[in-house]
Amino acid sequence: MILKWTRNVLMYVLILMFLLLLVSAVTSRINGGKPKILGKEILTVLSGSMEPGIKTGAVIAVNPVRGEEQQGAFKPGDVITYQALDGSGSLITHRVVSVSGEGPSLAYITKGDNNDAQDPAPIPAGNVIASYADFTVPLVGYFMNWVKSTAGIIIVMIIPGLYLVISSIITVFKSIMRMDDSAEPQIVPVESPPVTNG
Repeated sequence: MILKWTRNVLMYVLILMFLLLLVSAVTSRINGGKPKILGKEILTVLSGSMEPGIKTGAVIAVNPVRGEEQQGAFKPGDVITYQALDGSGSLITHRVVSVSGEGPSLAYITKGDNNDAQDPAPIPAGNVIASYADFTVPLVGYFMNWVKSTAGIIIVMIIPGLYLVISSIITVFKSIMRMDDSAEPQIVPVESPPVTNG
């Protein structure tokens, strides 16, 4: 009984994990590499600059920013995600400490909560791509990065998929065997009439 219950729980966990990874893979393909769930983009934190609030290896949810008007809507204390100024395409999530300029010259002075100094240069409003949605899950980022590796894809997606297929085949086979057993004709012994001498 316990073994059957454990097997069922394991199967449901594997199905849920497989579906989440599938949704993550599809949405990241559509959104250019960033998974999206319920309108929020999911990012992996690779440094400890925002600790203790946002830890290294965590995943965070951010609200994508669209248009210059929204990019200029942030104030000191807000946490924003922006494209690095070095042109590498890497994303940084830091807190706004002050705002300078306005209109086309609007820029944010930012700082990591765990850093001693502000970021070296103001961040133009046009570089801001998202705002932090106050949602973080520690350590999951390590798992998500590992899943993207070859070993991770094999272990997390292919093996559970094979397990589910084989488990389904075994279940169907057992059901067919039970049907065959119940369909077998019952042989009822017939008593022969007594033989009399006469």
